Amino acid sequence: MVNYRICDFCGNLYAKRTNQMCENCEKVYLKLRSIVEVYPDTIVLDLSNQTGISVSRILSFVRSGYFIMKEGTIEIHK
Repeated sequence: MVNYRICDFCGNLYAKRTNQMCENCEKVYLKLRSIVEVYPDTIVLDLSNQTGISVSRILSFVRSGYFIMKEGTIEIHK
């Protein structure tokens, strides 16, 4: 029997794995992370415009501790 959960980021139902996010949100997170690793201190609005990922989705990753936000820019939480 498969356990299901609701994704903390998009609210979709998914088969429970080790992460707290669905596969789609994990792909979005990895995309954001790869950009922020190459371009640290990226402005959130620029990141949203470059990737097409909404500012609210990016900020949900910040609120969950995956990134740190400082004066409109984000960094990877180490």
